[in-house]
Amino acid sequence: MTRPTVIIFNPDSYRGDVLGHLGNAGAVTPHLDALVNAGGVSYANAFAQNPVCTP
Repeated sequence: MTRPTVIIFNPDSYRGDVLGHLGNAGAVTPHLDALVNAGGVSYANAFAQNPVCTP
């Protein structure tokens, strides 16, 4: 059995409604959409208790 390739991509400043694969027809995210459409996993309801991004 071969080991799967795992890529963890965790941007802290994207909301779900700005990504094409989550339903925004006007989004320009072709590479992220391709990763998900190729069998990747995307969480539509994930929340961060302590976001890293600050002013």
